[in-house]
Amino acid sequence: MKRILLGTLAAAVLTGSAAAQGDQQPTHAEQVQHWAEVGIDTQLKTMKTNLHLSADQETLWGPFEAAVKDGAKARVIALQKEQSDNLSPMDRNLAKADRIAQGQATIETMVDAAKPLYTSLDETQKHKFITLGRMLVPERGQFAKAMRRLH
Repeated sequence: MKRILLGTLAAAVLTGSAAAQGDQQPTHAEQVQHWAEVGIDTQLKTMKTNLHLSADQETLWGPFEAAVKDGAKARVIALQKEQSDNLSPMDRNLAKADRIAQGQATIETMVDAAKPLYTSLDETQKHKFITLGRMLVPERGQFAKAMRRLH
């Protein structure tokens, strides 16, 4: 229910901002980037709400949130590069390999940013964090395994 409400709110905001821009239409790449940002913002807000963080935990949330957002943005850019029309099949494969390697580095960055927050959580919050954290990254299993190792 919350996701539907947040999605509807995001769509309304986007419609309003698009109308305010007038004749200037965003490119497809800009639209994809924007919707990816809206999606990750919604997921992060849902995760944060469901964790019921204390004031001390709230201060540890910021670095984790920033790492997730940076990773999501980098992934969209890498996917757009990989799906570019002007790439040869070999260049497309190389771009995919770069994206996969970058994804592994992103997970490591996210895990490093999550460590202080995760260690401050109680057992119920840790379970929710792992469950909800899987939805934040495409490499869900790797992130969950890394969080469980901290436990």
